[in-house]
Amino acid sequence: MSAIVTAEASDGDVQITPTFTLRRPIYCMAPMVGQSDRPFRLLCRRHGTTLCYSEMLMADEFAVSAAYRHEALGDRVRDHPLIVQFAANEPDAFARAAVAAHAMGAAGADLNIGCPQRRAREGFYGSWMQEDWDLCCAIIAAARAACPPGFAITAKLRVQYCERGTRPSTERTVEFARRLVAAGADLIALHARVRGSPEQRRAGAADLSVVRALVDAGLGVPILSNGNVRSREDVALNLKATGADGVMCAEELLRDPSLFAPEKISAPALIGEYLDLLRESDIPREDGSASGKDGAVTRATTEGVERYSVWWANIEVLRCHVKRMLERSGSSGKETLQRNTFRKAATIADVDRYLRARLRLAE
Repeated sequence: MSAIVTAEASDGDVQITPTFTLRRPIYCMAPMVGQSDRPFRLLCRRHGTTLCYSEMLMADEFAVSAAYRHEALGDRVRDHPLIVQFAANEPDAFARAAVAAHAMGAAGADLNIGCPQRRAREGFYGSWMQEDWDLCCAIIAAARAACPPGFAITAKLRVQYCERGTRPSTERTVEFARRLVAAGADLIALHARVRGSPEQRRAGAADLSVVRALVDAGLGVPILSNGNVRSREDVALNLKATGADGVMCAEELLRDPSLFAPEKISAPALIGEYLDLLRESDIPREDGSASGKDGAVTRATTEGVERYSVWWANIEVLRCHVKRMLERSGSSGKETLQRNTFRKAATIADVDRYLRARLRLAE
């Protein structure tokens, strides 16, 4: 049965907007820089994932550059539902980016208030603008006013600090989320850790009690819990501990794209499916678009130079996915990754041939 519901929600459904409803629980792929390519999203969707986010895109550039939009999503969104995540620190830029994402077929636009990376600190976006609640709420409100009610405006954030900035504060996290909802947010995803530093973004376990507090606060919008999923069993444990409407996952989904499926699929089988999806989806661009601001989306435009984006993957994205899926395959997996044929291959086709032979996959 499809996870997407367009009719009026029932007790077993999660209503995000008047026309956007998903089955409960929502199984969500988190935004992942350089690893959110469309073929991988499709692989995860085949095996239980019911909602995907794009990797973080720059709202100001997405709003004005057709080339950047094409690099990010191709001619349009082709896998659904997809929420496009944006880095933004200016209301008008986020609103215009959300309108453009809606025009391309996205289900929603997400404001990133959780990224702790150094580039986010330097650009004043992500978690580094989380102390400016008024600005974050103004950004959400601008997009909500600019987009139709069926298009979701969402926010992904981290646990907030106390007013002194010395310790985590459940109370301030709930209050911040409440203000974002009042401004127009249709869904809140909480990474249940504090910001930390660019060098220590995942220090310690996530505090799922903060997600529970968000749920118990009755904010009137769906809550996604992000953190502490390191195995298939952890998905159910997370939902039980938090009472959230769904689970958002990144790292473990990279290792096991069948994480949300009823039964685990072997790493070689998943790699074979991913290779098949690459053959179907890896369509080089012809528009000659220029490189993006941060290099996070576009790599190069020189003819013959491979690039990656969130809609088609180059050889480095392929290598990264294969490495993560083989992480737990013991010595055989390590040997597969260490062979020069894999490490020094020049094209996706070369890697494809090697992996199909090495892992005994169907041609």
